[in-house]
Order: sequence, then C-alpha cells, then structure tokens
Amino acid sequence: MFWWILLILLLILLTTLYFLFIYNSGISRCSSSEEIFDETQENNSNNSTKNKREGRNVFKSIYSNIMVKRSASLTSLPLLLRRRHSTVGTGFPKQVIRAAKKIIPDFRQKFSVSSPRDALPKPPSEFFEPLENPQVPDRQKPLFYLKQNTKLLEFPSFCNIKEEDIQLMVFDTNEFIVKPGDADDSIYVVLEGSLAVYISPTQGKKSMVRRIGPSDCFFSPLSLLDIFMGKPSLLKTVSLKATLKTRLAKYSLVNFYNVFIENPDQSAWIRTIQIIATRLRHIVLTTLHQHLGLSEELVNKHSTSSTKKPLKQRGLSLRNYGGGLKPKLQRMSTEFENSNEEIKISIALTYFCEALNISESEGNILIKPYLRFLKLEENQTLYEEGSNDGASIGVVVSGLLKITQESAYSDMSTFGYEDKDSWCAYVNTRELVGGLQFLTDEPSFCTLRAACPSIVALIDKKDADLLIEKKPSLVFPIAYSVLQRLSSFVRAIDFALGWVLLDSGEALYRKNDFSDSVFVALSGRLRSVSEKIVIEEFGRGDVLGIVEVLQQNPRTTTVLAVRYSQLSKIPEGLLNFVKMQFPQVGFRLVRLLGRYYSGRVSSSSPLAIPDPMTQRNLHTIAIFPATFDVPLVAFTCELYHALSVTTKIIRLSSKFVVERLGVEAVMQRKADFRLMHWLNSQEDTYQLVIYECDYTATNWTRRCLSQADAIIVVACGDQKPPEKHFIDEHLKMNQDGIRSRKELVLLWRGADAVPKGTYEWLKGSWFSAHHHIHAPDRMFSWESKVEKNENEILNFYEHHVFPFTIDVHSDFARLGRLLSSNAVGLVLGGGGARGAAHVGLIKALHEKGIPVDIVGGTSIGSLISGILATNPNNMENLEEKVSKWFLGMSSFWNLLLDITWAFSARLTGYNFNKLLKNVFGFKSIEDLWLPYFCVTTDISNSEMRVHRNGQLWRYVRASMTLAVYLPPICDDEDGHYLLDGGYVNNLPADVMRTMGARTVIAIDVSSADEKDFHNYGDYLNGFYAQFHSLLNWQKDAMRILTAQEIQDRLSFVSSVRQLELVKKAPYCTYLRPPIDRFKTLDFPKFNIIQNAGYQYGCETLPELITKNNHLKTLINHGKFSVMRYSPNTFRKGSFTDLAAQISRIPSQHCKSLDDFSKYFEDEDNDEDEEYFEHEEDDSDKGLSNEFILPDEDAILINATINARIITNNEEDFQ
Repeated sequence: MFWWILLILLLILLTTLYFLFIYNSGISRCSSSEEIFDETQENNSNNSTKNKREGRNVFKSIYSNIMVKRSASLTSLPLLLRRRHSTVGTGFPKQVIRAAKKIIPDFRQKFSVSSPRDALPKPPSEFFEPLENPQVPDRQKPLFYLKQNTKLLEFPSFCNIKEEDIQLMVFDTNEFIVKPGDADDSIYVVLEGSLAVYISPTQGKKSMVRRIGPSDCFFSPLSLLDIFMGKPSLLKTVSLKATLKTRLAKYSLVNFYNVFIENPDQSAWIRTIQIIATRLRHIVLTTLHQHLGLSEELVNKHSTSSTKKPLKQRGLSLRNYGGGLKPKLQRMSTEFENSNEEIKISIALTYFCEALNISESEGNILIKPYLRFLKLEENQTLYEEGSNDGASIGVVVSGLLKITQESAYSDMSTFGYEDKDSWCAYVNTRELVGGLQFLTDEPSFCTLRAACPSIVALIDKKDADLLIEKKPSLVFPIAYSVLQRLSSFVRAIDFALGWVLLDSGEALYRKNDFSDSVFVALSGRLRSVSEKIVIEEFGRGDVLGIVEVLQQNPRTTTVLAVRYSQLSKIPEGLLNFVKMQFPQVGFRLVRLLGRYYSGRVSSSSPLAIPDPMTQRNLHTIAIFPATFDVPLVAFTCELYHALSVTTKIIRLSSKFVVERLGVEAVMQRKADFRLMHWLNSQEDTYQLVIYECDYTATNWTRRCLSQADAIIVVACGDQKPPEKHFIDEHLKMNQDGIRSRKELVLLWRGADAVPKGTYEWLKGSWFSAHHHIHAPDRMFSWESKVEKNENEILNFYEHHVFPFTIDVHSDFARLGRLLSSNAVGLVLGGGGARGAAHVGLIKALHEKGIPVDIVGGTSIGSLISGILATNPNNMENLEEKVSKWFLGMSSFWNLLLDITWAFSARLTGYNFNKLLKNVFGFKSIEDLWLPYFCVTTDISNSEMRVHRNGQLWRYVRASMTLAVYLPPICDDEDGHYLLDGGYVNNLPADVMRTMGARTVIAIDVSSADEKDFHNYGDYLNGFYAQFHSLLNWQKDAMRILTAQEIQDRLSFVSSVRQLELVKKAPYCTYLRPPIDRFKTLDFPKFNIIQNAGYQYGCETLPELITKNNHLKTLINHGKFSVMRYSPNTFRKGSFTDLAAQISRIPSQHCKSLDDFSKYFEDEDNDEDEEYFEHEEDDSDKGLSNEFILPDEDAILINATINARIITNNEEDFQ
C-alpha cells in the first residue's frame, strides 16, 4: 500500500512539474528569434538572457493592467475603439501585440512542418545514357563500314574508298575465306553473319582467337607497311572461316598502294604511318607486355638486315652472354676507331643509305650534315626503357648492341617470384635502331645497350624531322625496320587484338550484351551505369569486363565514354590462346584474378552506398573560371604546388601549348592528331595533368573540357552566383565535357571568413562535389591589373612559393589530396558519453601533424565531426563546444522537463534539439569547411542514409535519435522517419572509403560486446531470473539478458556485423581508446573521458605514423617518395601483377616461340641466313665467347679504309 501511495504522489509531482514546464517554456518562447544564428554564439547567449527578462516583464505588465482596469474596461470600450489609433503607442494593446508577436512564431515553429528548400539539381540525362547507334541502310553498309574501320588510320584526303572497288561475297558455314599461305592484301568487313579468326602453331591444333560480327573487320594495319615497301605479305599461321552463312565486303589494300605510287605528295602518308606505329606501341606491345606479362616473345631475335648475313654465334647461350671479342673483331673495331673522320662518315653513310633505301648521292646531301658518332663501352646504355631522353635514329657501324626489357614480374620478388631466365636480342651492324620511339615520340619500349665496345651513327630527333620534311618517303623504311624487329607471334596476334576509339557518349558495350572480350583502358575515362545509377568509373590502366568474360555471363551494366577514350580489345579466344602458349599468364591465374575482382566488389558492405563521384584514377583536371574576377593562373599555381608533394604533375595552358606546338594546334577546332597524341603522351608521362581553361569560350577551353576527367569550377565565395552558369551553356552547346564530373571551388578571402550561401551556388547547376578554400592574399596581388601577365605570375610563384614546403593542414593541400586520391578520412563512431574520447584523440592527431580531409560519423560521432568541420584547425573551439553540449546533457532538469507521454518516445526532444541548435545554429552542411557526412537509419524505407547536404543540426539530431527515447526526425526532403545511424552502421568507415579516402582512421567508442552469458537450458522462469538478478553484486551471479537488452541487441545486429568487417578492412586504421569502464550516460565525466582519449592517442599515433607510409609521406612533406612513381611504373596495370603474386608459375619462353619462329621462316631465308644457335653443353657456357664478323662487312671496311688511305696519300703527294 505504501508503494502505491508513493507512486501516486510521484505522478502528481511529475504532472505539476510538467505544467510548470509548459508555462515556463511559453515564457521562454518570447525570447526565440526567427533570424538565423550568427557565427558569434557569445552575443546570442547574452541576447537570449535579456529577452527572457523582457518577456517576463511583459506578462507582469499585462497582468497588472488587467487587474487594475478590469472594472473600467467595459464602460470605456467604445472610447477605446474610437481612440484606437492614439492608444497603440502606449498601454495595454501595445503590450498584448508585442507579446503575441513573440509567442506565436515560436509555437508555429514548434508545431508546424518547416517548408523544405528546393532540391539540388541532378546530373543531366547525358551523364547516364549513351548515344544511340546510327542506323545505316543496307545498301550503304559496305562503304560505311569500310570507312568506319579505316578512319582510325586517317588516310590522306585524296585516298578515298570507291564503291566500285568493293567486292561483295557470300560464304557458307565452315567455309574458309583465307588460309595460311594466302595473300594478306585485303580488308574483310562482315555485313551479315559471323567470322572466326584462327591461329595455327606448328604444334597442336589451331585455336580460335577472335569472333568477328557485323560491322567489324579482319585487317592488320601492319600489313600496309609490307605493301608500301613492295614486300610480299602472306598469312603464315592465320586463317579466317565463316561460322555462319556470311555476307561480307572485300577491299584490296593494293588500292592504297596504287594511290601511294600515283600521288607524288608522299608527305600526306606520314600521319598514317605514325598512327600505325602508335597503334603498335599502345595496343599491341603495351597490352601484351604490361597486361599479359610477355617480353621476350615480342621481339624477333633474328637479324633484320636483308642485305647482309647476321653474326654467327658459336658456343654461346643468348641468355648468358658474357662479353668479349674475337681478336679479329677487336682488330677491325680498333682500325675503324683509329681511322679518320671521313672514313667513318663514309661507312656510316653507306649503312644509313642501305637501311633507308636511298642512294649514296642522296645520302651525302640529306644525311651527312646531321651525322654524329657515339662510342659505347660494353654495357653502356643507348636507350633506356621508359625514358624519352635522347630520342634519335641510328645505325650500328661497329660492334654489337643488345635489346633487353624489364620483366613484367621483376617487382614480384617480395612475393617469392623470381624471373631467373633473363633474355636479350641482338642488333648487328647495318641495322637501324630507334625507329619506334622516333615515330611515336613516346618513351622507349625497351633498353638498348652495347654488348661489346661499339660505335653507333646517330641522327638526332630534330634533325631527323628535317630529313622527313625534305624527303617524306624516308618514314617508310624507318617504320619497316620496326616491323622487322617484331616477332612472328606479334604479327599473328595483331589480327586478333582490337583498337577501340570512342567519342564522348559512345557505348563500349550495353547491358545484356554477349561478353566475349576484355578491354584495357589506354587513355580517356569511361563510366559504368545501370538504370541511371552510376556503378563505377574507369581510367587509364583499368581492365573492363573481365568478370563477365571469365564467368561467361552477359554484361551486367552499360559502359559509356565520358570523354574521348582509347581502349585495347582482347577477345576471350585470344586470352585463352596466350594462356595455353605461355603458362605465366595461365588460365588458372586469370580465374583467380576474376575471383579476386568479383570478391572485392561483393565483399564490400551491403550497407555502404557506393559513391562513384570519388577521385578514382583521375588523370586530367580542367580548371574553369566562373567569373572574370577569379585569379585563375594563381589558383592553378597554388593547386600545382599542393599536388606536387605527392604527385608528378604538369600544368598546361593555351600559352604554354602554343609555345611548344604552335598556334594552329591550339586554335584549330577539329581534333588534330598531333595535338591529341601530344596530350595523351603527357598523360602517359605525368600522373596528373591540369588543363587551365581560358576566361572565354575559345577552342582551347573546349579542348580542355573535352579532355578532362573532372572539371573544377572556381568562383569567389563572397560574390553572388551569376544568373546563368556559362559553363552549362557551353557544355550544352558543344557537348564537350557534359558527361564529366563538375566540382565547385569557392574561394574565401581573409582569415576570419566563414562560408555561407553555398546553397545558392549549388542550386544553379549540378555539381558532384564542392570545396571551400581559404585564398591567400598573394593570389589577388594582380587583381588591379586589367591584363594579367601569365609569365609574371609564374615567375613570382617559381621564386617565392614553389621552393617552400606547403602546410599539410592548409585548404589547398586538402584539395590536392582529395583530387589525387590521397585524402585522409576521420570516422567517429557512436557511443554516448564515451564520445568525449573523440575530442582527445582529435587533439592528439592535430598535435602529431596528421591532416584530416574528410570527416563523418554516427550518433555522438556525427556531432563531434560536425563541430570539427566548422573550424578544423581550432582545437579550443572544438573542446569548448563539445564540453558545453555535455554540460547541457548532464542537466537533470533538462531531462525531466522533456518527459512526455510515451506514445512514440519518452521524451519530446525539444530540449535536445535546443542543445544542438545552440551548437550549430542553422548552419547547412554545404557551408562546412571540411567535406562531411553523417549516417542515419531510414525506418520508412528500412535502409541506411548518408547525408551530405541539408540543415546540419537536423541530421545530427537524426543520427543521435535512439528509438523509444526520442521521436524520429521527419526528413524535410521526403518526409521519411530517421533514427540513430548506429542501428545499421555505428562506425561508417566503409562509407568514408567510398568517398575516396585513401587512409581511413576509425575511432570506436561503442560499448564492449558482452558474450559471457549463463546457460539456463531450454526454458526460463522469469521470477527465478529476477531473483538472481538482485544478487548481481556477487561474483558468481549468473548473467541473463533482459527483454529490453534482447531488443537492443536485435537492433544492433547489423551494426555489429559491419563493425567486424571494418576492423578487418586493410584500408582502415582502427582505434579504440580504453573507455570500457564508462557508461553511455556518463556525460558529467567529460574531462576524464577526454583525457583518456588524448593519452591513448599520444601513445598510439607515433606507431601508427611509422607503419603507415601514406601518413608518413604527408607529414614529412614528400621526403619519403612512396607515392612518387616513375611514369613507366605508374602506367602498368594490375592484371599481370596479381596473377604473378598468386601463382609463381615459371615463365615459359622458348617452346612456343620456337614453334612460331620455325613456322615463319621464309624458304629463301633458310638458305641465305644463319641464325643464332644455342649450345646446350653446360661445359661450354661462358667459355666460348667468339663472334665472327661477316666476310662482306670485313671486306667493306678494309676496302673503304684502304681507299681512303690511298686517296689521302695522293692528295698529300700532290
């Protein structure tokens, strides 16, 4: 009975307190203001206290007036009405109106639904949808398809494909179109049906390497070089067969040769030859070497000289060449070195004229003025693999050169893989070198060094260009020398490899297409979409479509080109053929690669929302000014300075390119091969290319936008956005860059500047992301000048900025890390009062110099990360605001006065909201200095929500809303109910990873996961359990979960599972301070918990920095070069590397290569040429290093020397 009376009294007390709260809250509402909070919270606090006192005085005045004048109010009402205008200024009516104005708006704000702001623009439809394929009438298909397949080679304008030269042919199923031994002098284009390409090695049956469908063709551009040089072009191992009844169009390559002979303007063919060489370099050699791991198999080790016999090697293994010369060779070399300059020049001219197929008289005029000699000691390098220095063409005059190449598995030694079988091929006298590098103007594909003391006659690149201008036909023998150096295997593979060029918007493949090929992105950018959802983006070096090919499933997504892109197409049949011939890229390895790639995608958290807008594999950035007031050159220099710490970068402006390529290359509207090739080569050389647009819509601006992986729009934040965004109009007009991502950068002047009004910028145009940057005053030093001198600005930065290290905590450094995928993300987990440890750890991070580029969190983590994002470098502000919030949560009266009838929750949430508003005001997430997100649980759709824009306090409140205790927050955007994000993802490190953070630091402050429970059997008596729970103070008391605890554990099942995945993630640095002794509601212990986090950070972070090379590099300003890759290393893909890591299958070189070599030997060469011979006797290795100079060479050198000596003696005598 006593307990019942006590309970009734308690209810009466609570009811009284509740009504008192309603009365006091009504009074306090008078102090509410409809205006948005300013940044200075101290003034707001003083104003609030003053307004409360004024509100109470108003009510006292109203009450006294009512009591004193109550009797006279009725009789004086007519007079009052007549004199209403005169009584408004003073007295009772004025006080009523004033009180109403202060009370009513606050009630309206509390009980009405706030009107949502307009949604931000969405990406245009072109962002997701590829262009439709053109419809071609049947009668136009032969000519259209032929032009489409040959337009990549850019034949001269006078070389047109005539319809009367096209032959239409029909073949039945299994009928051969061409077989080995047939002439390789035609292009075959499929109109209807299907063809299959087969390769037939000498051992084993033929293998199908490619299927050719409608509109595709059977053709190797390398065959054109044979035809142009008048050499017989025959199919050796390749055959073509119809798999269905097929109708095709045949066009003879001899037509091109006839035009070539008839037209005297041979300079028009130079571009075609360069494109063929570029295709060979990019599509064939790069794909086979860097992505399939082949090296030795690509080079013809036999002599390429057609006029002289090669060196004959006796008793020497090519793999174990030890150097040394036979006395005869050494004597001849010495005689050549000791001869006078004229003799050397005469011999070099003879060799050059033979190699370039010109007469000696022409050689004296064209070549002699540019000749220079280079003496090489043994093992001295002429061309270095991956280097573009010293590009030239040359001929070996004396000695011997050897070709080597770094193995694709050379960097796998740490995984137990050792490629012991080194290899080399040899270049003899009279042979031309440097042709491929000269034609493509790209880094050398292999290393060329002296096998013995040698002399090479060289013509530098600039001089060689002059020679080509004078005699354009010289380009053909140079290209043919490259062709002769290729192995027969490469010539066969060239019929199967595809070269795909896509303009912006064109589809690589579409959803549900048959998966028959793997694609390697060589340049450009592509996007994978499904039902207007971006799945992933691909850049240079990425492999596309491999999972569907290996699993033999239809395409699951549509892939379209974001910008002009170049890809290599590897058919499934070719992949299987290469795996069978060379086990190091075996079938099992590719299967494992497919499983790894598939597992990497599927193992990602199903709760994490992928963000394809992150800076993955970004290679080109276009900087676009929103207005003429933007200091564009200074901004680009600042960004260049920030990125150069961790990235090899180049800045390209119209002025810079004009100085190197000429005005025509920049101002020409149509895409110029020379300019495009030069820009692509810059992407090969540098990790990141910055394109600086012009202020106006010039052709250079259009080119920059079309080449950009991402477009950075720079604006001044203190200015109002223009009514119409010029960039949108430009993109819609030209369709260049409309599919690229756009990011907004707002510059803020002054150290005290605070971002605001970002929504006004974002609502005018679609942006994938935005950034706020403190602009240094030096950026505006040229603001008063009408014309900005670019050289003057660059001069200033080169002398006063670039020599100095950049502050890693600066905004430009953060922007650079975000753009280069080197960002550091900080994730703060939920845990109630234990979240105070976040403050201590953040303080320790700042003291250790670890930058934070992106922040986010759940529950209490969303609150602290939001405060950090408002002022990232002010630790005092962070500690002060969090401590005040903790103090408010420690108030018993705030909790007691918030109690309500538990219809949806036990608390109204009013005081809780009030505490958050005191911290954040009405600031938007878009106005935060740091990129920020918080996680909530959408119980309307039963999914996780990630919030990156909107009102900050509302979404932080939603992320901290525990069910039963607080009512859900109604989202302004869609009306969905939002609860605490801890129910689905209490430590959202996976979300941070999808936002592009390279290093993720995740701090977990959740309660310890208790697992030691009492086994009570198959049933449980509640009274028995309750009785034993009262004895929990005993050490041996049994632990049984209550009904509420069971419900709580069910709510967090998903979150606990996600936490375990995060702990094991390789990208995540998991930190958990020793705070298990603290409870969720220990808000009064803020200082103790904070100090515990700080001490833990001071002890743990030094070890973390030591183990994490990324953080070590950032902190030490690039002293550790872990991210400074060489261009050659950077371009290598992960296709072969992963296979080598997994398998360690030894390389197989000779067997399959010998099969091809034997099959490809010409009959006449069998009689006239002597090839290198292997000696298998181990006793002879390294002992017989004898080289015999061919008799013809010896005779020529001796005759030339003697003739010169006689001539000189006669001159002296005369």
